[in-house]
Amino acid sequence: MVKLQMKIGGCWRSVRTAAHYSLIRTYLGTARNHGIHPLDALRDALPETPGCHPKTPDQSQA
Repeated sequence: MVKLQMKIGGCWRSVRTAAHYSLIRTYLGTARNHGIHPLDALRDALPETPGCHPKTPDQSQA
């Protein structure tokens, strides 16, 4: 799939971007093998509130 993406887009800008793409494709492939819809897998992988970081012990006491 990486070769197809390179053919469509022309090239990867960096190795890091190609690695991120491969990681996401692998995650979605595994989810599909387990019968999970790709959009459901992505939704479940992301935090519930966008931009909200988990509280650290110092913040929870305040």
